[in-house]
Parts: sequence; C-alpha cells; structure tokens
Amino acid sequence: MSTHSTTSSSLPDIFSHPTHLKFKQGRLFATSISATSEINAPQPLVWQVLVNLETYGDWNPFTTSVCGSLSAGEPVILNVDMPGRSKSVRTEWVNLVNPPHTLCWGMQLIHRSLLVSNRWQSLSLLKDGRTEYRTTNYFSGLLAPLVLALYGNPMQKGFQSVANALKDYVESRQAAS
Repeated sequence: MSTHSTTSSSLPDIFSHPTHLKFKQGRLFATSISATSEINAPQPLVWQVLVNLETYGDWNPFTTSVCGSLSAGEPVILNVDMPGRSKSVRTEWVNLVNPPHTLCWGMQLIHRSLLVSNRWQSLSLLKDGRTEYRTTNYFSGLLAPLVLALYGNPMQKGFQSVANALKDYVESRQAAS
C-alpha cells in the first residue's frame, strides 16, 4: 500500500530504515482513518509548524503535547485528548521523517499480527501554492476491528479537529507576518 508521493530518489533509503520496517503495515484487517485540510500557506511554513513539537499545545487539540526527537527510531511521548474519551499518554516511535512532506510515528502491540498503528502526517503542494495536509492512521492486525469499534468515531473527529486547527494556526501566523 503506497501512502506517500515519491519526489526524491532517496526515498528507498528512508523507507528501508529498520524502525519503519518494524512498523510495516500488515494485510490482516487493514484499515485507516483520515482527515484533510487545504491550508492557504506554502508547504515549508506548514512543515515548520508540524515538526515544532514544542508548539503542539498551541494549536493541536488532539495531541496536546509531544516530547521527544523527530529522528527515525526515537520514541515520542504523546499526550492525547481524544473527543469523548479520557486523556491518555502513549509512547510511539518515529519511523519516518521526509522533509517537507511526511512525518510518521507508530507502534505495535506485542507482535505485529495483533496490532500495528502508524500515524502519517503528509503535506502536498497544491498547484496554486497552497498546501494540502492529510493525517491518516493506518491500522492492521487482529485487534484493528476492536480499536476501530471503540475509538474510530472519536479518532475521526479528533483528526479532523487537528486538520482544521493546523489550517487556522498556520494561516493566522502567515497573516500576522
């Protein structure tokens, strides 16, 4: 399953990183949840906001803080405020950073046949100079249907709130400069 656009001949090296391979999606009960927004700002500006973990609390209503380093293989600690659910703290691992296009972190539960979850945040340059932001969580494994049954709707609402909030935050920053 391709979830990225190739724009560089270096992509095979990026996608062969051991951490990215560890969290490779399976085919068993594979599913996803996505949200998008079109941001009236250039891609480099949106990327700067997306990778500035210190400011997540300023704009992101779903992942209110992220602690860690955006280097493949490194853990990130996420404070998640999912709509209609209690707040939680979880650790995931960065498995792909492809500036200024893609940021991905993920996790697997015990063994990848049980559950693999990867959160992709992708930026695409639109023809008119704006940027499309897409956030997608890919799930696979035996527990994927249960996760979707319990968290699918709140996660969808949360992801759309992230897409909308990133748009508002970046556009307000651009207007102020």
